[in-house]
Amino acid sequence: MSRTRQTAVLVILVVLCLGAAALSVSIRRMNNVGPPAAQQVAAQLQADSKTAEIPQADAVAPDEAFRKLAVGKWQDEYQGKRALTLLEDGTGTMVVELNGLQAAIVAPRLTFNLQWSVANRRLKKHSLGGEPATQVNVILKTMGDTVDEEILELTEDRLLLLDQDGKTKYDWRRVK
Repeated sequence: MSRTRQTAVLVILVVLCLGAAALSVSIRRMNNVGPPAAQQVAAQLQADSKTAEIPQADAVAPDEAFRKLAVGKWQDEYQGKRALTLLEDGTGTMVVELNGLQAAIVAPRLTFNLQWSVANRRLKKHSLGGEPATQVNVILKTMGDTVDEEILELTEDRLLLLDQDGKTKYDWRRVK
């Protein structure tokens, strides 16, 4: 068996044994959940003085405000250290630093190249590949290459996302 194939089999076994939540790179397909009414989004956004102001009459405005506010560098500590960079042009990267057994089996550091957008109060990320290519491609083929997370809160300092499972929250903090 080739080394590439052995690596792929090991990564798949790790994913199956540890589960999607155990890998901080849990890239998976998600179902869309209907957005709240535009007035509710605007009211919630206006409640936080650090959050972008949204005119209540414009249903498109909340997504545009979220998109502008999301641009930048973020990090969280979910299952290890993750750094997310979202660029104005709709591209970005997510760097995942794994520890212990995960790092030994998969890789100590994974970089995912992505495209991102905001629609209906949801952050949508589509992974295009990354480095090390073999491990990233196996993860994307196994877990899926698209993530669609509800934006629970977005301020100058915090990006709080809700996973598809409806329970897991990803608490990103802006890097200054």
